[in-house]
Amino acid sequence: MKKWLTLILVVLMVSLTACSSKNDNDAKGSNGEGKAETKTIRILAHWEGANVEAYKKLIAEYEDANPGVKVQLETVPFGDLMKKITSSKLSKDGPDIYHIYSGWLPDLVKSNTIVPAPDAFKSDIEASYSSNISDSASIDGKVYGYPTELTAYALNYNKRLFEEAGIKEPPKTWAELEDYAKRLSKVENGKVVQQGFGIITSWDSGVVHPFLALLQSNGGSLLNGDNTAAAFNSKEGQETIDLYKRLIDAKALNPEMSTANASTTGPYMNNFELEKTAMIIMANWWQGGLKSTMGDKYNNIATAPIPVGPSGSQSSSVFYSWLYSVNADSKNQEAAWDFLKWINSPVADGKSSRQGDWLLSQGILPSRTSDQEASKGALANDQFLKTYVEALANAKSYPIVNGAGEITVALQKQVEAVVFGQAKAADALKAAEAQVNGVLKK
Repeated sequence: MKKWLTLILVVLMVSLTACSSKNDNDAKGSNGEGKAETKTIRILAHWEGANVEAYKKLIAEYEDANPGVKVQLETVPFGDLMKKITSSKLSKDGPDIYHIYSGWLPDLVKSNTIVPAPDAFKSDIEASYSSNISDSASIDGKVYGYPTELTAYALNYNKRLFEEAGIKEPPKTWAELEDYAKRLSKVENGKVVQQGFGIITSWDSGVVHPFLALLQSNGGSLLNGDNTAAAFNSKEGQETIDLYKRLIDAKALNPEMSTANASTTGPYMNNFELEKTAMIIMANWWQGGLKSTMGDKYNNIATAPIPVGPSGSQSSSVFYSWLYSVNADSKNQEAAWDFLKWINSPVADGKSSRQGDWLLSQGILPSRTSDQEASKGALANDQFLKTYVEALANAKSYPIVNGAGEITVALQKQVEAVVFGQAKAADALKAAEAQVNGVLKK
């Protein structure tokens, strides 16, 4: 009897062990190493508000179509974006995808912060974007990401304020710009409370890009033909900085109304939205902010080409682009590239991509050729964006060179020194030239 009991117990133990082993294997999967772990793709960008919420909807759509993959969006103010990228490189625990300004590309490549696109994705990018756009994401024949947006600059003006001043159309020349700015300004107790023309300070690109648009429309340029030396310390450059000084002296421009913050918002934007600035040179991407803040008063806003200076022959805007790049330290590089291809690919033949639709909803020009084709009608009918689209024909790309960020800051500081009465124009241009040339020789 004891033998039978012992035998039964042995059989039960074997059965239980087998069941336990089977259940354990089921939990682990055929390789016995556990169920496939969820991959998390982290994206770092500088968007905010409604733009973030709209993007999260695209993320949810991707996650539904790709079980086992999660996408996490992290955002910081624009002014902190490059700092965050740099610190993540040092910690080697950064996001998998960076959304970067094309001007930073040489520095990020040089520091091995980002990786070139694998061949399959490189071919997709080169086939899907015009050569000048894919070139803006390339260094030495290697493509470093998916281009996203184009940003150009144009004159923005308030039609209601123009009408009140008896001005029928936007200025085409600097002479008209100065005349209109004076007529559009209001001074109370010696202080400009409504400025005819506004500028931006405390934000490097916000200072330099409008200045460069005026410089180019006056026949000048930031760098020489092969991007090896500064070219703005010239007659054309002197005339450009003198334009600012004359407007300030005439109380048609108030530097106190010009400052920006790390999120690229602030007094310069508030004063335009509150209709205290009649004209300003600004990028197309702020259309969404103007619409949401101004409400019905947004209908008072119009755009026009950059006025032509005394030494210029045609209006010439400046443009730059952005791109998604993959972190060189990412352990999810393949998944990151797959996500980027998905979000930048047309949803169907003849349709734009999810990225393109998201950009256009913010007043941002998509860079992908198929997005531009699919959006042609909408862009042509948008009186705000139409000017920017047309400006691209004569626009020049902000130079993609090593130290582009340092170059921008160097010129920013010297322009601001003149604006705030801390330096003479000639001295400021000479100092900026020396600093820029020093950066280019590194």
